[in-house]
Amino acid sequence: MNISVPSTLSDCSPEQLTKWVFLSSGDINLETLSNSLDFQVQVVSIFSGVTKPKLYNADVKGITEAFNHIISILNQPYELKAEVFIDGQRYVFDKEFEHMTTGAVIDIKLIESVYESPYEVLSILYIEDGLKYNQADENDHVINPTAKRIEAFKKEFPGDEFLSVFAFFLDRWLKLKDAMFGLTIARNQMTMEKTKNELKKELQILNGSIGQQT
Repeated sequence: MNISVPSTLSDCSPEQLTKWVFLSSGDINLETLSNSLDFQVQVVSIFSGVTKPKLYNADVKGITEAFNHIISILNQPYELKAEVFIDGQRYVFDKEFEHMTTGAVIDIKLIESVYESPYEVLSILYIEDGLKYNQADENDHVINPTAKRIEAFKKEFPGDEFLSVFAFFLDRWLKLKDAMFGLTIARNQMTMEKTKNELKKELQILNGSIGQQT
């Protein structure tokens, strides 16, 4: 059986890398797991696209060699460049979340799982150079829709850049989600207090009216 896997970290797709991050996150011991043949099959399946049942038919040596190669490229050093070039177009990532537009913040909040939506995340973070997120013209027509960026990033996005921005984003995203959660709680509490006050006023008016009738 021929197993084809990425030759470098840059060749890895965001989809492959998010599965790897999800698989390797949490309270686990990677060193111990690496000795598990079933774990090796799972990792090779992620980066080769070959299903686990088919890989079970491969020889052990081939699986181990493919697994060791994958782990070696995942351990390659990488840094955040905050820009990518795809089909001649430059896409830029602004690390200052305070500069994000309202629409971008709202759409980030709507993402249920960043592990299942890596390309949606990228399409919000990386914007065409010189433009804003989903920028509209004078007729309110979006000139750089998210869908176009998603298709471009699915076609080609460097794996090392993705790992860099994903690690950076996860930390900020969790804080943003917590902030949004706190804001929602505060807003709900304010709404409850306002409702209570309005009910009190209505009851006072109602009690007063009943007293006058009596």
